[in-house]
Amino acid sequence: MRYKAARFILGIGVLMATAIASAQVTVGENLKLNAGGLFTAGYAGDYGNEIPSSHGLNFGLNGTIDGSYYNPSFLNFNATPYFNQDSNNSSFRSLTGASGIDSTVNLFGGSHYPGTVSYRYDTNSTGTFGLAGQPDFTTHGRGQGISIGWSALVPDYPTLSVSYEKGTGSGTVYGTNEETSSSNQIFNARSTYTVQGFRLNGYYNHTNFDSKFPEFLTGQGESVSNSAGHDFGAGATHDLPINGSFYANFDRATSNSDYFSTQGQNSNNSNYTDNIQNAGASFHPTTKLGLFVNENYTSNLAGYLSQNLSGGTGIPAAVNLGSGSHSYTVGGGANYQITNFLSTQAQATYYDQYYFGKSYTGTFVSGTVNYSRRLLNMFSFSASVIESANGQGTNNVGFIGNVNYSHRFGAWQTSGNFSYAQNVQSILVTYTTSYYNYSANVHRRLIRSLQWTGAFNGTHSGLNNQPGSSNHSEGFSTSLGSRTLNVTGNYTQASGISILGVNGFQPPPPTPGLTDFITFNGTSYGGGISATPHRRLVLSATYTRAYSDTLGGTIPSHNNTEIFNSQLQYHLRRIGVQAGFTRFIQGISASGAPPANSNAYFVGISRWFDFF
Repeated sequence: MRYKAARFILGIGVLMATAIASAQVTVGENLKLNAGGLFTAGYAGDYGNEIPSSHGLNFGLNGTIDGSYYNPSFLNFNATPYFNQDSNNSSFRSLTGASGIDSTVNLFGGSHYPGTVSYRYDTNSTGTFGLAGQPDFTTHGRGQGISIGWSALVPDYPTLSVSYEKGTGSGTVYGTNEETSSSNQIFNARSTYTVQGFRLNGYYNHTNFDSKFPEFLTGQGESVSNSAGHDFGAGATHDLPINGSFYANFDRATSNSDYFSTQGQNSNNSNYTDNIQNAGASFHPTTKLGLFVNENYTSNLAGYLSQNLSGGTGIPAAVNLGSGSHSYTVGGGANYQITNFLSTQAQATYYDQYYFGKSYTGTFVSGTVNYSRRLLNMFSFSASVIESANGQGTNNVGFIGNVNYSHRFGAWQTSGNFSYAQNVQSILVTYTTSYYNYSANVHRRLIRSLQWTGAFNGTHSGLNNQPGSSNHSEGFSTSLGSRTLNVTGNYTQASGISILGVNGFQPPPPTPGLTDFITFNGTSYGGGISATPHRRLVLSATYTRAYSDTLGGTIPSHNNTEIFNSQLQYHLRRIGVQAGFTRFIQGISASGAPPANSNAYFVGISRWFDFF
């Protein structure tokens, strides 16, 4: 390894020297370059049950190169190559010696036709695969991507901006021999134009996403998701009399997703085409009074929900509302500013929807009061009452309330928030949701520069008339700090259901008709300390532990992750002395493999060099 490191650094030096010579001899004064880098060298070692023990000389680089050609508005560029960077010898949060490069070139920035090209590559890097509300599983892998963008911004003509992005990534989850991987291709185009007072816009997007998920999470063997889709649309806005404005938009989205497991226990194909049209207008007859109307039509309600859930990426959790689902809504209302701090709003909405093979209608009327001035010098609030009635003879009264609190008691600064909702309309007319969120914060300045902060937050949510759809989480954090000492601590717990997506697991929105849930229950805690006993000396240590239980399909798993990292840094001008130690443990019972553990240390020096 150390011989490869030496060759890498020597190669970087040769390339930089060549660039200098080329700039001086061939390009002359047109090329302007700045380059520098932080080099590290020292003695390092690592050992663990999944890696061979090793020790010896270690070299690293974290560099930067930037410059321009002819004129910065004509062409400018920057690149940040890095080699063998981890939490022991640098500020990188990698558990391993990550290497790679990030680079960007900007073209014709001072013209009507600007463009940009970016490229990134990283290997031997530490990544994550997430659980909702919990720290992520730690992975080890590589990735790369390229993006290209160009625009035509000619005055008095329609604008045009196009971009293309392609990326791939893969990683192995520590504690298993199972991999996660993903690849994507994204193309989009945008255009805007103003004519006769109409502000017009149009767009087109095309996406391809492919993902592979590990068996221990899905419980169905190694699972693969392939999705492709495109959407295009147009919109317009225009000013109206009485200080008003009008808008109208149209969008057509098409998606095709395949999801299957290698064991063949579960597979599905999801295809949808959805046309969405909406329009509305608003007026302000006076500075205090506002009026508005709006309408919306969705030709495929299941497709619309799938599109919102996936963010255009396509997820294997399918929304099933039966064939022919659609939705139409129309509504309007008024708002009035009574005083500078007191306002009200009234709104009515009519729903006409079809799903699960039946037609549903409903009317929702709401009234809201907002009080922004602090009552008793402590509270501000808003409250809404919602009355709903549908064609099936069901009547409900819903409520939304929000209270903000802030007050100082001597040296104590306190703040908080509480939000509560009961029987709030979901996207489907026959389903309502309930939730409550809360948070509190206490801050006090102690002696001299010493300050203490404590924070607590929680959230509970669920879909009424759908058992088992609730999620909840609570968390606490605290910090004690001064100019020379900082101590932090945190604790979080969460449980509920998740849906599997391209970027890991995410809490599902309050929407019925979802399948393929992953249930979880997890807790995490940790803390850290950093001290600067001397202005050139920094000592730090952090510890994090997260343990959770997941159930994917019929496979339960108990998961545990622990990370401890400590570091010493001493700076003397451009020379620094560094030492670090990291211990990492991750175990996933469903994998059948023993917990993975690794230990790494580094002792050495660093120096910044300005090459040119």
